Amino acid sequence: MRKSASVIIVSPRVLLREGVASLLQNTPYKVVAGATRPAELSHARYPTGQRRLAIVGADGENLDEAHDSIRLLRSSMPDTKVLLIVETNGSIDLQHVLALSPDACVFNLGPRDTLIKVLELTFMDQRVFVLGESTATAPSKTNVTTASYNDVTSPTTGLLSAYSYRLGTNSQTALSPRERQILISLAEGKSNKTIARFYNLSEATVKVHLKAILRKTKTHNRTQAAIWAIEHGLRDS
Repeated sequence: MRKSASVIIVSPRVLLREGVASLLQNTPYKVVAGATRPAELSHARYPTGQRRLAIVGADGENLDEAHDSIRLLRSSMPDTKVLLIVETNGSIDLQHVLALSPDACVFNLGPRDTLIKVLELTFMDQRVFVLGESTATAPSKTNVTTASYNDVTSPTTGLLSAYSYRLGTNSQTALSPRERQILISLAEGKSNKTIARFYNLSEATVKVHLKAILRKTKTHNRTQAAIWAIEHGLRDS
């Protein structure tokens, strides 16, 4: 049986707060309070002995308010897990998102099953990021070189399969100059088509290089490879 958790939802958007609360109905994750900002939660009461979770909603175009909310929550509720939900129709600066240090992050919240799986992994002390197939990202380095990442799947949403992987090291990797160029472009959030045009290559050739990059960096998809690139200091010269 899953252990219960008390949940607070912080978001300036009422629809997001109500939507998340609806998804969590009849689950072990019990919403005890919702607010526009953490300061409004000073009178919230939490059942004794339950785990705590704070869900912070943010607009992908403006993450500054989410940064302040997470900072205040970390300060006032240090043992609370923090899930960041980012709503966006454009590209995501993953560097900025990682700098916020949430325990988990979901871009454009999808079905209940995905959310519940994220929460289960989060309470297992896994750092979880869920990105839709259409989400363009520009990732950043993490604090620990061998940090474990997990992606979560739902066959109906096109999200990635649940697993963890270890980042490679520079000594294990010998990228060619072209692979390095493509990996840097990948970390900048560019699509295969854009990369192909920029370097005057065919998309098929770019895909061949990407397969080699994934093999050499010991990653499983383009998002993980992009994170690997920033983690290992790849920058355009």
